[in-house]
Amino acid sequence: MINTAPLPREDVRNVQRDARAFGKSRIAFRDLQFCIPGRTAAAPARVILTPTSGVVECGEMVAIMGPSGCGKTTLLDMVAAKKTTAYDGEVFFNGLPRDDLFARLTSYVPQQDLLPAHITVYEAVKFVHELRVEANMSPDEREAAVMDVLRLLGLDSIRDELIGDASVRGISGGQKRRVTLARGLAGGSQIVFADEPTSGLSSTDAETVVRAMAVASARTGVAFVTVIHQPRAEVMDLYHSLILLTSSPGRVVYNGAYEAAAAYFAAAGSPVPSRGNPADFFLDVITPGAHGERSNFFAQRYVELQRDGVEKRVEASLALPKLTPLDVLRETAVIQGLVASDVHATRIAASFTKQLKVLMERTLTITKRNRVGLRLRFGVSIAQGVVVGLAFFDIASKPVVSQISFFFMLLQMGTIANMSVMPELIGTRLLLKNEEADALYSTGASIVVQSSVNNTLAVTGNFITCLLMFAFSQLSWSKFGTLYAWSLLNFLSVTNYLRCIAAIAPNAALSVQTAMPGLLFFILFNNFFVNKATAPVFIKWAIYISPMAWAIEQIVCGIYGFNADLVAFYGYDASTSRTVTALGVLLGEMIFFQCLEVILLKRSNSIVR
Repeated sequence: MINTAPLPREDVRNVQRDARAFGKSRIAFRDLQFCIPGRTAAAPARVILTPTSGVVECGEMVAIMGPSGCGKTTLLDMVAAKKTTAYDGEVFFNGLPRDDLFARLTSYVPQQDLLPAHITVYEAVKFVHELRVEANMSPDEREAAVMDVLRLLGLDSIRDELIGDASVRGISGGQKRRVTLARGLAGGSQIVFADEPTSGLSSTDAETVVRAMAVASARTGVAFVTVIHQPRAEVMDLYHSLILLTSSPGRVVYNGAYEAAAAYFAAAGSPVPSRGNPADFFLDVITPGAHGERSNFFAQRYVELQRDGVEKRVEASLALPKLTPLDVLRETAVIQGLVASDVHATRIAASFTKQLKVLMERTLTITKRNRVGLRLRFGVSIAQGVVVGLAFFDIASKPVVSQISFFFMLLQMGTIANMSVMPELIGTRLLLKNEEADALYSTGASIVVQSSVNNTLAVTGNFITCLLMFAFSQLSWSKFGTLYAWSLLNFLSVTNYLRCIAAIAPNAALSVQTAMPGLLFFILFNNFFVNKATAPVFIKWAIYISPMAWAIEQIVCGIYGFNADLVAFYGYDASTSRTVTALGVLLGEMIFFQCLEVILLKRSNSIVR
């Protein structure tokens, strides 16, 4: 068990490495640079970051600082393998080029904490531990491992508090940031990358977060590389190294020990004021356009005095004994008292069945605790069933044509009500994308779980609506089975279509606009108002695509198939072969849209950095 006793503030820099510390990795990067191509072939490229090199040692706290537009987040993303656009340069993990296992050995903390509101602090960290740690552990062993991490970051006293959000009361912003950091440590990350982990926090919370990182780094050997903005002096004192960048374009002005930075600037004629914050002073001096700035001077000074030394540090790091990511994973397992042979060389640690199990447990927990959402969902279903049911009250005593209008309305209600699934899907998409990028689980696993839970809720709501509408209609209950069976197939086909829209729509508002043409197509060519007997030849093909058209034909033929005149009037076919065809078409559309969703989720709305 790692020593997790709290330390006095002044002792953080002197803490000793724990005997069971698992951090043992370093990163070296050489000539990383990034440019944005010009809009035309003749336009020059916009340089965001000029060639930059450096080394991050095991257990080191590294701060990346600079004015806006200097490329500090760009540098972080390139080193962390999160940059999705092309860039130049090389990054080495323990002396070797990064491979697919790099994602399992690192974690990335974005500027915004992406955590489900309805789970507890303990559950949020345990979720990552279950997916990242392959060994078979008893529940007590896993709880002990998770609690070690919570104590290390000062979160053990709030383990059972909900994360919360704007509508759910939960923990503070600083505590959320530490939970995000705890998730990285729980998965056995060797290096944690954090993009402005103190952004939006009070000065006290900011110091608490960085101090927690410093304690974790010192005790576990995990390195922390952070982009940090305007830290107070007490915060910067917790860092070992500083990479300072200037802008227009992004260039290195200092890369070395933080405690040596003040002397470096003083030797260049820019001493830090005795009562000033060194970090603020450095930024004033190297920010283009600021009063008294010397950005170009210090950029050139870096080239003349520091760059060769940094390059030699990179070469020295690469000359050290190499350690493959799989070796690191297995050695870490042994240090933590686990079995090395349980670790496999796969990008995602957990098996597919384990992914499904852990994801399903979390999704069901969130669903059960979101009582407001459940009340709203089923309350709307009941209200729709009652209102529309009253509008068609005792339709059983009316002519058959009027009853068909009722069937059409029942199908249409299911189609329109389906639109409520899109905002929920889009709301969880960003979280799922980030967790998939961190190699916690696959896109397929998330789709299986989300489809299972969301479709179950949607079908339940639709069943309530259909049941109430049918009860008010006073039709014979012997007809309900046929009516609901085809209504359900139509409902699921449209649901999967809307899931495809949710996969590509950038936000909830645009999802409605994007889905509307397809929904109008399904509703218009419904084989009732526009049917095979009346539709022009050139547009009749549309009826064979609409799931509503197949559903309403089978409902009418199943209930009134004995009425040959009615069937002929609408151009329907009451044969068994037609029923088999309708079933095949609806099931085929369901499968098609489900497969399309998988493709769209993988290729659309990816996190662009």
